[in-house]
Amino acid sequence: MTYLLTCVDRFTRWPEAFPIPDQSVDTIARTFLLGWISRFEVPEKVTSDRGTNFQSNLFSSLSKFLSVERTRTTAYHPQSNAAVEIFHRHLKSALMAHLPENWLDALPLVLLGIRSSFLNRT
Repeated sequence: MTYLLTCVDRFTRWPEAFPIPDQSVDTIARTFLLGWISRFEVPEKVTSDRGTNFQSNLFSSLSKFLSVERTRTTAYHPQSNAAVEIFHRHLKSALMAHLPENWLDALPLVLLGIRSSFLNRT
């Protein structure tokens, strides 16, 4: 696995990261469906960056089929998706603290640490 699909629930602030082998539209849509939706139910709204994998016909069709409102962040303005950007910053630094070749093994404990520290904030 080379990439992570990351999701953050804006209401509960629950962060999730799913290892994926590539950034293809099929992989993203399948991982989102089987990783997030199957566990947490269909969200009312999904905010994504402007990556081509989120602007594809497949992802649009999946969103339409599930009645999910889609919004995209403003280009070159990461503050519009601050919860995810903060999660990315902490996730990256925690994973880099481990041996780079073992990041996949460290992921569950890194997520536990992030969830424990961030979910308790008010």
